[in-house]
Amino acid sequence: MRTAELVCAGILSGLAGKALACDLPKLVVIPPKDQVAGREAEIRAAANAYFTAMQAYTACIQAELAAAGGDSAPDIIKRVLVSRNNTAVAEAEFVMKLFTENVGAPADAAAAGPAPAGQ
Repeated sequence: MRTAELVCAGILSGLAGKALACDLPKLVVIPPKDQVAGREAEIRAAANAYFTAMQAYTACIQAELAAAGGDSAPDIIKRVLVSRNNTAVAEAEFVMKLFTENVGAPADAAAAGPAPAGQ
């Protein structure tokens, strides 16, 4: 029985380790409204890079979930990956809200942020 537990632990560790290959992007700095003037282009470029990286991050997590078996993945793996995805989406939504309030609406729809994963 001990051998079976070790094998299962190794498999789960391997699956979870793959998710660590998805690198969470560094949080973009959105300055207060009164510090934005004259820096709009710089802030927009940094925010766009952040949202592009966040979309790649969530796509990576969703690919890992699919590789782990999707809905039939081990429950702990599925919960961890869905939680990471949804936390990233919540962060991106907050950054988008802060960006819109302090800088203005994004220049294009590509900065809409990543898509949430299903549960």
